[in-house]
Amino acid sequence: MITQIRSSASWTDTLKARKNHLTALLKIVDIKTGKATKVQTLTVDLIKAEMSHLESKLNGRQ
Repeated sequence: MITQIRSSASWTDTLKARKNHLTALLKIVDIKTGKATKVQTLTVDLIKAEMSHLESKLNGRQ
C-alpha cells in the first residue's frame, strides 16, 4: 500500500533524502578510469537526469 505524504515539509525532506541516495549511488557507479560499458554510461546519465529533476522540484518548492 502506498501512502501519500501530506506535509510539504516531509515531502521536501523526502526529495532531499532521495537526492542524497542518488548522490551516493553515483559515487559508486561513476566512471573515473578505464573503459566504461554502455550500461555504466547509461546508468550514470540516468542518475544525473533524476538528480536534475529532483533539484528542479526542490527549487520549485522554495
